[in-house]
Amino acid sequence: MSNMSFRSTKVTFHRGSLRERSNVTYIEPHDGGFILATESTPFHPRDYRWPDQPEDKGYLENSLGRRYDLSDVVFMGRSPDGAVYVAEAIPVRKGEPGWHFFVGHVVREDRPDFEVGDGVILQVDRSIRWRLSRAHSAAHVMSYALNESFSRRWRREVSTLDGMGNPNFDAIAAEMSSIDLLSCSDRYRLGKTMRKKGFSTDGLSDDITAHEREINALVGEWMRRDAPVTIRAEEDGLVSERYWRTTLNGVEVEMPCGGTHVSRLSEIGGIRVGLEMPDDETLIITTNVR
Repeated sequence: MSNMSFRSTKVTFHRGSLRERSNVTYIEPHDGGFILATESTPFHPRDYRWPDQPEDKGYLENSLGRRYDLSDVVFMGRSPDGAVYVAEAIPVRKGEPGWHFFVGHVVREDRPDFEVGDGVILQVDRSIRWRLSRAHSAAHVMSYALNESFSRRWRREVSTLDGMGNPNFDAIAAEMSSIDLLSCSDRYRLGKTMRKKGFSTDGLSDDITAHEREINALVGEWMRRDAPVTIRAEEDGLVSERYWRTTLNGVEVEMPCGGTHVSRLSEIGGIRVGLEMPDDETLIITTNVR
């Protein structure tokens, strides 16, 4: 990536962009095809550390009008000594000093007829982005309702609070999150570590239906009030910090988030939240958008 004069790919997905013109800054063979980076991109890549939201779908188009469908969109990292790593092979955390991070656009076909420095059009699939964004925003709304419903289960003071002042069970107990088209599944741990932190699971399996009703009632009330949804970002670098923001029950809230979202709560549509406990130490929550 010797031609790169900036520290990170400029991304625009958090601003709702679906189409950009940019220049190729890196291209190499990869996985039976090739991978390339550009100065800027509207594509949301799959995160190599917390891959909750899948990568965007879409295509690249060269100056001759030829399109190349993307098979994957991933993180790339360049170490201080110039070695390039792709996706889960990246050995350091995001923002590691001395490292540069880029969005890698993967095409599984022969090397294309463009080179470093050439201009390309990057086009995101609008329908898939829209459905993923609705599901991701719905999952965040659910998390605040979950925290409120579970707030009475804490037996000691908790230092990690959400924007509504409730103990942030979602942030403390989250083990896995998987976003799909119009749905999200979140898994939380309920074992010894959570009990040491002061969270009580006594009677939770018996009360799970009551919590589910309460969470759905809270979500329904907040959604009826509607509110703008914005992404606060100091910079547009790939690994720059970004925060999801909205208003719930009259309270302005925000949380760190690197994904894509709707611009208003009303754009999510209806939300239905389901809770289940497959065992005494696991809680699974499914958030569906209608």
